[in-house]
Amino acid sequence: MANHQEDNKNKYQNGMADNKDSKPAKTKSFPIICIGGSAGAFQAMEKLFAHMPADSGMAFIVVMHLDKNHVGSVAELLQNFTSLPVTEAEDGQPVKPDRVYLIPPNKDMGIHNGKLLLMTPSRFNGYRLPVDHFLQSLAEDQWNRAVAIILSGMGSDGETGIRMIKEKLGMVMVQDPESAQYDSMPQSAIATNLVDYVLAPEEMPIKLIQYLKHPAMADELNDELKNQNRDATAIQKVLMLLRTQTGHDFSQYKKNTITRRIDRRLAFHQLPDYTHYIAFLRENPQEIDVLFNELLIGVTKFFRDAAAFDVLKEKLYGLLRVKADNEPVRIWVVGCSTGEEAYSIAILIMECFSSIGGAKTPKVQIFATDLDEAAIEHARTGFYMDNIAADISPERLGRYFVKKEKGYQVTKDLREMIVFAQHNLIKDAPFTRLDLLTCRNVMIYLNAELQAKIIPVFHYSLNARGVLFLGPAETLGGFSEMFSAIDPKWKIYERRDGAPIMSKMVDFPFNISKQALHLYRVDEPEKPIKKKTLAETFSKILLENYTPASVLINGKGDILYINGRTGKFLELNAGEVTMNINEMAKDDLKYPLSNAIHQAGSQKDTINVNGIRLKEEGEVRVVDLKVSQLQNNALQGLLLVVFDDKGLLTKTERRKKYKGPEHNEAVEELEKELVYTKQQLRNTVEQMETSLEELKSTNEELQSTNEELQSTNEESLTTKEEMQSLNEELMTINVQYQSKAEELTQLNNDMKNMLDSTEIGTIFLDINMIILRFTPQVKKLFNVITTDIGRSINDIVFNFQYSSLEADIHHVIETLAVKEVEVKTKKDEWYKLRMMPYRTLDNFINGVVLTFTKVTELKAIEFKFETLNRYVKSMLSVLTTPALLLDKDLNIISSNEAYVSFFKISSIKEMIGLSLNILVHEFWKTSKLDKFLKQCTNQETKITFTNDFLVIGTKTITITSKPSVNETDGETLMTMIVIEE
Repeated sequence: MANHQEDNKNKYQNGMADNKDSKPAKTKSFPIICIGGSAGAFQAMEKLFAHMPADSGMAFIVVMHLDKNHVGSVAELLQNFTSLPVTEAEDGQPVKPDRVYLIPPNKDMGIHNGKLLLMTPSRFNGYRLPVDHFLQSLAEDQWNRAVAIILSGMGSDGETGIRMIKEKLGMVMVQDPESAQYDSMPQSAIATNLVDYVLAPEEMPIKLIQYLKHPAMADELNDELKNQNRDATAIQKVLMLLRTQTGHDFSQYKKNTITRRIDRRLAFHQLPDYTHYIAFLRENPQEIDVLFNELLIGVTKFFRDAAAFDVLKEKLYGLLRVKADNEPVRIWVVGCSTGEEAYSIAILIMECFSSIGGAKTPKVQIFATDLDEAAIEHARTGFYMDNIAADISPERLGRYFVKKEKGYQVTKDLREMIVFAQHNLIKDAPFTRLDLLTCRNVMIYLNAELQAKIIPVFHYSLNARGVLFLGPAETLGGFSEMFSAIDPKWKIYERRDGAPIMSKMVDFPFNISKQALHLYRVDEPEKPIKKKTLAETFSKILLENYTPASVLINGKGDILYINGRTGKFLELNAGEVTMNINEMAKDDLKYPLSNAIHQAGSQKDTINVNGIRLKEEGEVRVVDLKVSQLQNNALQGLLLVVFDDKGLLTKTERRKKYKGPEHNEAVEELEKELVYTKQQLRNTVEQMETSLEELKSTNEELQSTNEELQSTNEESLTTKEEMQSLNEELMTINVQYQSKAEELTQLNNDMKNMLDSTEIGTIFLDINMIILRFTPQVKKLFNVITTDIGRSINDIVFNFQYSSLEADIHHVIETLAVKEVEVKTKKDEWYKLRMMPYRTLDNFINGVVLTFTKVTELKAIEFKFETLNRYVKSMLSVLTTPALLLDKDLNIISSNEAYVSFFKISSIKEMIGLSLNILVHEFWKTSKLDKFLKQCTNQETKITFTNDFLVIGTKTITITSKPSVNETDGETLMTMIVIEE
């Protein structure tokens, strides 16, 4: 096995020869491969690890369904078919490359910061999903260095996990269902349409290494080196092709999101750079659809972030209690993907209605939208795999879902609450008058400019006190004044009344009124200017001359509109121009005006302040002030300030005020100013407390950011040290290479003499199938002489039966895959022909090597063995009692129809290849036969026992083993197991 894996190692290294100038990888960064499976996965793992090089630089985590009462060491079984060290995972154990870690029985396993963490299963008797559980933590911890491989198994475990892997830019491989002993797990994974490769287990290693070794997937390359593969306008060309074929524009998506998805496709197709990928897109339009689906990968599950849904439920409960019976509840789920989040919201609404009670319940309208048409179709059916049982409580599962084959379907009444529709958030009109708007993990893919356009749209769509529910990684950006935080941790906000936002939405595509005027202005005839009517002129005169001066402001005091002449009350100050009423108000007006605005905003009512005296050039002007909170839909949340000028105070009135101390004007003014000052101070204290809370929150975020920066700085210092160490290693390697060159020259001479003396016929061909060298034994198979060196092998006549020799040689050169065939000469002699890539001293593929090993005697023995095997199987079928035929390793070779009938299995094929150990321990669930299993191959053994079998119930059976032993060396050739009731 070691030699076989060494050959594979060299083959894969040669396949990556074009990448030899890449920057060396950091020792700390290596891929982590999760291999998930259950029944029948051992056979697939044996083939996978047999073709995996011993020093691939990857770590392998094997996650299987092991019963909590499992007896025996699975690690020892795995160690039998791999030279990699296999250990059972321990809690807190760091993961290292070129090792295999196995999940222990009755444990859930996760990974954090490269360390394996073991946990007691949360559901002892429920539906456990260890593969899903580990894959989700692996995706969060390793991102694009994570790979999921799903092998043979029953159920749908792994289906949710691979969604998370793909969301974090990882890669997914699945065993071809045709090669799987149990195809449920592979079929469930393939049904997600997120699988990168569907392969037989033995084909997985080469694809895995080619993908992960591609320069586009190397995290260690800096941006400058990566940009060498990207033309200046390459991304724009890709986006243009996407828009042309799909009709969707991704130009406002984050650049990193797009480039990372394209990098994955480069590695998948093994293309060197973006220029080649653009050519590939133009030649293969179906690849555009694949890339489109990659950009739309939406990963969700039922009640994702359960704590966030608990907070949301409390808010919904309060919102629904105040709803009138005839007032609908309107909800918009943006980016619903396959519908799990929309159904989760619907379940919360139903539970809230149950808690509120009452004969009538408001009508519920839930709009769930997404850009992906296939995801919308999936959501409409409401059918999900049975692994959703891990995310939904048994109570909810029984009430809102109907059990179907291999999964669950949402109940009809819940499906009818939701309208699923394809919708482009960027260019389609939004839903309005909403009570709840959820947009989770959508905006993280959009650039800041587009996010700045979408947030005002959300504000516009919501009703007063409507709720906005964002993802944990999303923020409001610079629009925090539009929303009040209900729960900052889980990003749940309430719409705040304030300034109209239409001015911030004029650039949004759904605002088409201006575009419509532009489109049709040329075609329509120019309309004559309409003369103003008498009523319009009269109304204008009244507004300008006879209505009091008034100002429209928002909650912060910013002036939005002015009516009438306000110069007596407001004035521009020197310095930077500001249009805030608190800054522009005259000194005597500032205190009462500020207090009235604050009271009107907090009380949602009209505040009147009478008898305010303004001093102007020795005169005193009396002003009445009225501040109102507007309730009109278009102006909701704004304030109207009205100034009523009562005129100048006459000298007589002023003298009357000074006749007695009780009318002292100065005292009254000071008392008023003192009252206003106290009120202003109280308002300032309240504002300061609010600001202090906001500053505390900001400080916490800054501390978190500072910690991240410190961590990044430490990583940079570590990288610098690693680079210095790497430079020293390279200098040492250079000296070693010089000595190795001399050794290789000597080895080359030794190799020549060895090839000339060997009994194996060998012939070397270059890339053009020109003969480079051959050993004397080849002359028995080819009509060659020494002077034929330098000629094409196509010009040489060969003495064996093999019509596709030339085609197979080309295939080996192109794929780097070793090919072995058996050929028969004209003299009825048999040879094993092995074709493998020819390797130069510089480790480049430069041809192919053909070796011929004589196997005539072996073929004769093989024929005799096959004849004997067929005879034994025919004798087995004659038996009327259940019987099995085993090889020397206790693997089932065949069984008879009596066995199939007795144990009620579907066919004999299900038993072939299954180990008797696995049959006894995992299917019969018994350890009573352990002693029998150890003796059955050495001597005829009989045992009688009683067991509760899975299908046929409790039976008492007698098992007799009859081994067939080679008389020459005493080795057991095969064993027959006979079962009697």
